[in-house]
Amino acid sequence: MKGTLMQSVVRPVLLAALLAAGASVFARGVLYVARPAIALSVSERTAARQQRVEFTVTLPDGKTTTATAEPQAGGERAGTVHYPSDFGNAGTRIGNYTWSARIAGKEVQAGRFAFRAAPDGQLLFVPN
Repeated sequence: MKGTLMQSVVRPVLLAALLAAGASVFARGVLYVARPAIALSVSERTAARQQRVEFTVTLPDGKTTTATAEPQAGGERAGTVHYPSDFGNAGTRIGNYTWSARIAGKEVQAGRFAFRAAPDGQLLFVPN
């Protein structure tokens, strides 16, 4: 019983890790490629309307790239941007990244993430 429970937990986690690492998977004759990505969203809990949020990501080489999250549902919900797809000159290189969120020019949140090489050569997303 213990081995069965462990297998049922490990297999989905392993599959999710492989997909997140950019592994290619064949399913019913279709090639599916998953790439590492991060969704960024900031909301003001007490605000009647959510505001536009500008996100800046600093790449490992020190260059920066920006994207703007527009409020959704008439301002009722915060917008979301995805790194790297919503950032024009972005990439997924191995290294450490930082991000900051600004509303009306004022920094309201910041964070970090990284991309690391896996032993099998795939790229892993590592939240910090």
